[in-house]
Amino acid sequence: MMMAWFEKVKTCVGWDLADRARIADLQRCLDSDLAGVIEALAKQLSRLKGTQPLMANARFVQRLHAVLREWLTGLLGGTFDWEYAKGRSTLGRKLVEIDLAFEDVILLKGLARAQLFELAQKTLGGHPQLLSSTMCTLDKALDLDLALIYTTYREVHNAQMERTLLDRFLAITGFSRTLYENLAEARVWSEEGRLAN
Repeated sequence: MMMAWFEKVKTCVGWDLADRARIADLQRCLDSDLAGVIEALAKQLSRLKGTQPLMANARFVQRLHAVLREWLTGLLGGTFDWEYAKGRSTLGRKLVEIDLAFEDVILLKGLARAQLFELAQKTLGGHPQLLSSTMCTLDKALDLDLALIYTTYREVHNAQMERTLLDRFLAITGFSRTLYENLAEARVWSEEGRLAN
């Protein structure tokens, strides 16, 4: 079901083989200054979030840079197939773990686009038509990526809501968590048995 949805999104944004080639060209532009772009993104993001003190923590900076690198290189890898979609779900969870809200991811998208535009302009500035089509491809890739990452944020939010509601239910009813989990497991077995027959 997820793959069918993702294929619809690709069709909606008009992703095609020419985009795949252009995103690979953009990746080659980035290869020359990947570390610099990641450093700039991390600094801008921390300044906008008000987390500059955390940038003094070497472990935090290392984690942030690793996740930003994975996000950016994966985005420009541009395969946009089922494996990519699954990998972006894992990446979404890493973004949540480093305490980036979805609004921060939207901001990151804008910051990255500006950085990549500068790189592309240096390389393709003499070819305005090529620069324009490359940026159009980047916008498609960013939209596809954002849609995938959003589904992970939604799953995480729904799981948190479920836990909160369950905690309230258990507090009000006095049920033990173990009893509740055993009943839920028995229900799943019952439904599986019905489907098997």
